[in-house]
Amino acid sequence: MSRKSGFLIAVLLACVVLVLSPAAYADAPSPAAANSMQVEVTINSAGEVTAGGVYLAALGVGQLDLQAIQVIKTLDNVHLVSQGNTINLDIQGMPALKIEWSSASRKTMADLAAQYGFYVTPEVMARIEEWIPSANLDFTARYTNDVSKPAVVSVSKPVWIDLGPDGQLAIEKGALANGIDSTYVSMIKQSGAKNATVCWNKGTLVTQVDGKALPALTVYAKGLQVLSQTLNLQIEKNVDPILSALVGADISLPGGSHQANFACGQ
Repeated sequence: MSRKSGFLIAVLLACVVLVLSPAAYADAPSPAAANSMQVEVTINSAGEVTAGGVYLAALGVGQLDLQAIQVIKTLDNVHLVSQGNTINLDIQGMPALKIEWSSASRKTMADLAAQYGFYVTPEVMARIEEWIPSANLDFTARYTNDVSKPAVVSVSKPVWIDLGPDGQLAIEKGALANGIDSTYVSMIKQSGAKNATVCWNKGTLVTQVDGKALPALTVYAKGLQVLSQTLNLQIEKNVDPILSALVGADISLPGGSHQANFACGQ
């Protein structure tokens, strides 16, 4: 797997694991949730994957193999909804699994997993416990030749990204297998920057470096359509959901830390 593919898949998994939801895909997210995400993934007969209306092949993610396609075809439709300490899983429209957990039972489960070599660091557990009370996810995976529906994202809590001195990457304190090239790490170190925050707020990208704002960048619907056609992203029909999204990241650079109380859109 290439570094690019591994990073993209890790980001997707982080979104799925850390943002939990109460409603069915067609329903609106709970107004009580500070952070919500509705995501649909589709897999077609050729093994092509789309997420949120975007073909992942355009982002460097390859096709699934025949064995994976067959498993997904058998499942047909998987729907995960969760709120707080309750998670529900439906398969083919029928209830399949319900999980009721608490902070204490999650710690017990993590401790037990560690005995079998699956260790979750206290830092990762702490971030998980921060996300669960404030976040909603509605996740659907379908076997179909249709493109997935546009994602609906409103996440004011920033995703934590850590860049180590040798290019190591971690998302929400979970280390990734691949890092970034040493050339880029050297460029970042040369700037002297210790922290960067990025916020995509309804079509406007706001970036700060060490608390100081860079020029804001606003993207318009027509320009995004041209960009999609140029890069073959095939998101021309999903421009409105993309421009209405709220999502951000707090990036700790080598020798730095995360910003206290930073929230996207505030």
